[in-house]
This record gives sequence, structure tokens and C-alpha cells, in this order.
Amino acid sequence: MTPADPAFGVPRLGVGMIFNLAAERFAKTLGVLDYVAVTPDMFWSDAGPGAAPRFGDLDRWVAMLEWAKPRLPIVAHHIGLSIASARDPDTEYVEQMVAWRRRWNYAWMSDHLSFVQIGDEPQTSGAAGLALPVPFDAEVLALVAARVGALRDRLEAPFLLENAPHYVIYPDQDMNETTFLNRFCEQSGGGLLLDLHNLYVNAINHRFSARAFLDELAMENVVEVHVAGGSMVGSLYADSHSGVVPEPVWALLRYVVPRAPNLRGITFEFHDSYFDVMGGDEGLATQIARARAVWHGRA
Repeated sequence: MTPADPAFGVPRLGVGMIFNLAAERFAKTLGVLDYVAVTPDMFWSDAGPGAAPRFGDLDRWVAMLEWAKPRLPIVAHHIGLSIASARDPDTEYVEQMVAWRRRWNYAWMSDHLSFVQIGDEPQTSGAAGLALPVPFDAEVLALVAARVGALRDRLEAPFLLENAPHYVIYPDQDMNETTFLNRFCEQSGGGLLLDLHNLYVNAINHRFSARAFLDELAMENVVEVHVAGGSMVGSLYADSHSGVVPEPVWALLRYVVPRAPNLRGITFEFHDSYFDVMGGDEGLATQIARARAVWHGRA
């Protein structure tokens, strides 16, 4: 089953945001969201591979999910799967994903086209500390597509991968990013979480046309879109989720929405430390309203 299949079965949700502690009051007092996106890794503690028990609820964070579950659809955006690591997937982590999918009834789930685990031993964390981009090679494509295909069967939910920001470029790759993403969807049955700010970051840092990238992408695979803000770090523009969405990203969103027939939601991401810089509740409401205007203006 692919996202283009009518049996994909996910309703069109609308506009949501990443749920964090800064946005807790906003989400509970202003009825402007169609769904919330959560990063489950932020809602549990992880004692490491082999620990018993390994995972434990973080009470304040889980209380937000308890509040949201009867009121809003929930989608999950993981950060710890490390789908492209050379070593085998963390089976305990996958089982936790499965358990939380059943517990919270996510509409869909996602992670990043990247890897964070770099050690060889499964009993060690071997974490790089950040998501590392993958080379767009045939071997990596086969590895990721097979893993996502198997994962979809375990999760019993649509599963998406997000395009990543690239601060370096691997030499001698087998294909470009759009070819990799299109083939990934064909081979795995997974969908795309198209992060337009990540695309904007790459277009600025590596001097290419974001619009041309979108024209090469198979838009029927796009199920969710992320928008966010960023900042300059030295000579690089970074995906720092540091406030309002830049105007060029809004322009990309207006370009994408009418061209993505299976789009189910637009998610605004921001880091909670920038909540006041963004203008608090009023600033956040403005970002959500702008996204909603694009959503309702789709053909």
C-alpha cells in the first residue's frame, strides 16, 4: 500500500504543531489546532539497551498526551529510530514505538532519513548527538526501504521519512536527493514528510533552486509538510526551529499544497526556548493562521 492508494486510510487533518511544554497553555486554551504532533522520545526516559525496564513515562509530558487524546488527533514524529545506521535496528526501541502507537492511536508516524547511532555494539548508545544525513547511494536506499517496509507491518500505521538538512555533501553519490526519495517510496510503501524549512536550509547553503527540487519530487508521496524558522550560525543557515517561518518557506508551502494530492497535514515546528521571541501565544496563533490560510486555499 502506498500513500497514493485510496486505501491509505488517513483523513485530511489540517494544521497542527509540535507539542512542547512552551505550547502547553496555547494548545489547551486556543481551539485553533486540528491535531498535535509529538516527539515521543521527549515523553519517556530511556535507561539504555538491555535495561529492565528500559523506558519510563515522564509524567508532565504524558499528562499533555492524556489531555490531547480525547480532543485532537495525534501524530508521532520520532528522533531515535536511526533508520540508516549500518548496525541492525534497536528492537527494544521498535517495540516501544509499537506500544505507544497502540496506546495513543497515532494517525501516522514518522522519523528522519538519517542516522544517529554510530557504534557497532547494540549494548552501547553510540549516539552521534545529532541526526546525520545519509549518502544517496543504492546500497543505502535498499537498506532503508527494506527496514521501512518491515516497520510498517509492525506499526500497523502509515510511516513517513523526513528529508534532512545537509551541512556537508557526500562525494560521488549514486543519485540526487529527489531520485532517492522517489525510489524510497516506490520500494518501501512509505510516505514523505516534506520539511520545507530543511529544503530551504539546503537550498541556501548549497545554492540550488528549492522550486526545481519540488518539481522533481513525486508529490503524491507527500503526506505531511513541516514549516519552521531558522537562523544563521557563522556562514551557514541552520534548521534551528528558532521562531517564525521565513517568507520564502511560506512561498514554498503555497507552491506545494495544491500539488500534493495526498497531503494530510501541515505542522509548524518551533523550539520551546523561542516561544517568547516568537511573540508567545499571539505569535504562535499568527503562524498557525497563516498555515491554515494556505491549507484552505488549496485547489
